[in-house]
Amino acid sequence: MVLSFELILKFIRKYRKVFQRYVYECTLKEIMKFNANDFYLGTTEDNLVGLFLSYSKKLSKASNKEICGNVVHLIWNIATFTTDYLCPSCQESNLRISSSTDHNHIYETCDNCLTTFENGEFVERPDEMIPATKKEVDDFLINAKQ
Repeated sequence: MVLSFELILKFIRKYRKVFQRYVYECTLKEIMKFNANDFYLGTTEDNLVGLFLSYSKKLSKASNKEICGNVVHLIWNIATFTTDYLCPSCQESNLRISSSTDHNHIYETCDNCLTTFENGEFVERPDEMIPATKKEVDDFLINAKQ
């Protein structure tokens, strides 16, 4: 998983100028700093191997915009920590822990219905979010138990 994640990051760095056209500036800036060791990789119940294969088939005939969107989405799927807490809104998916690009806000988000919480309160889903780091996840989980 670590190697795959690092290869995806290497791809983004190599084609940064293309990604700059289609990915929010702050999001891309943060992704460029990512290191596999900073995240709990693969916590989703998704079949990540199947996801890789699905994306690779799609990307062979995709536009640059589609490639950039799918690659960033793949980063999200691999690096965003999935909790054991079921979304209270849709009851279909477990909440994931994400961060604002400035790392000042930690969110619980549902990838299914897009519901987003901050400090247990519903908030409008921000345009830009990135996967929370291990430290942010650990701090969040400690505070959630109190």
